[in-house]
Amino acid sequence: MGHFLQSPEWESFQHDLGFETRRASGDGWDFMGIEETGAARTTRLYAPYGPSFSSLGALEEALRAFERAARDSGDVYVRVEPVGATPEVEEGAAALLERLGYHEAPHIQPQDTWVVDVTPEKDVILKGMDPNHRRRYRGAQKRGVTVRVSHDPADIHYLISFMEDVEGRDDVTLRGAEYMRTLAEALMPSGAAALYLAEAALKDEEGNPTGEVRVVAADFVGYDDEACYLMHNGTDRDFYKLGANVIMQVQIVLDAHDLGKSRADFCGAAPEDAGPDHPWMGFTKFKMAFGGGRRHYLGTWEKPIKKLRYGIYEAGRKVLDQ
Repeated sequence: MGHFLQSPEWESFQHDLGFETRRASGDGWDFMGIEETGAARTTRLYAPYGPSFSSLGALEEALRAFERAARDSGDVYVRVEPVGATPEVEEGAAALLERLGYHEAPHIQPQDTWVVDVTPEKDVILKGMDPNHRRRYRGAQKRGVTVRVSHDPADIHYLISFMEDVEGRDDVTLRGAEYMRTLAEALMPSGAAALYLAEAALKDEEGNPTGEVRVVAADFVGYDDEACYLMHNGTDRDFYKLGANVIMQVQIVLDAHDLGKSRADFCGAAPEDAGPDHPWMGFTKFKMAFGGGRRHYLGTWEKPIKKLRYGIYEAGRKVLDQ
């Protein structure tokens, strides 16, 4: 029912990172919470894209159980990102959260994402994509691009290299190499995740094949029963015009159909009302070209368990944000 970040596989990965977790479920709800420590050793129980719920009544039960788990652990506050079984189920959830003493906080996981319905036939899915994406995908063989799927954690070094290149070039901070290696080792062997690799056949200056093949793009994809999640992506800028990254991601979406998933989640998008200067606008437009639509979540909410300690923490956080 829930998001991949609420799955048992993601919970196991948190254990590999050294975190303790709390899990519970009931009639129409479940959650997995991660025990985290913030500034000044302020502890919290955090549910990334959780709790999952099928009705407002189920959400209320889940939140009360979540708070009990936090109290039992001695946490200062709780942080949640509730996700309904459908967007319609979430109607009225914000008012419920406020009534129960929650307030909105700066989002941790993206509040918006881009999702492609992969239940139609594959030709229908392709028709929903930008014509340039379709042309690149259908011309993959002519371009000398092939896509393979790896479940070998050792292959994660390709993606790490691309991500480090992005950090150095664009002055952004992405997940570190050790995190990515742990992620690969935790999820890839079991099939809970896969690494897609786009390979290009190299040519000499005259355009003749050299017989060499190079990995020029990579995408780390997570899976649950209902969806695939395009979680981490990177490409070799020297081969950007080849379109290998587009070809690879079209293949991911089509493979999700073959795997019986209902959707492909591109894991993050700029808000619907974001202007052209929003830092996420560029890659959001890229994702939109695959067809599909926006999924807007309830966002991140917090509630103090130890009010005095939380008040001190909040005051300090506001000073740091100035």
